[in-house]
Amino acid sequence: MVVAQATQTTSDRCTNFLTYFAGAFDWINKSYFCSASGLAIFVIDTLINFSGVVAILFLIVGGFFYLTSAGNEEQSEKGKKILINAVIGLVVIIMAAAIVRILASVVTLGQ
Repeated sequence: MVVAQATQTTSDRCTNFLTYFAGAFDWINKSYFCSASGLAIFVIDTLINFSGVVAILFLIVGGFFYLTSAGNEEQSEKGKKILINAVIGLVVIIMAAAIVRILASVVTLGQ
């Protein structure tokens, strides 16, 4: 007995995939995983979010060093350098996030 298998469209395969993983990772927008561009956007977005958290942690550490220097010039300068570099890093991260969002909207415009 031969059973004819209906061909699935990309949308059907994506829907089946999302139904299969419906319970896992509810905090993730699973539609990212339906295409290579969506997966790339998800990975880049995750890296940007992680680097933003690291930059904010460096702001806290730099502020701590600066505030607890108690007149120690070396400690004060160390705190200032960390703060300046963390702010520069945060600005770069925000600009990178904006560029990724713009490119993602252009790439996924046709989908």
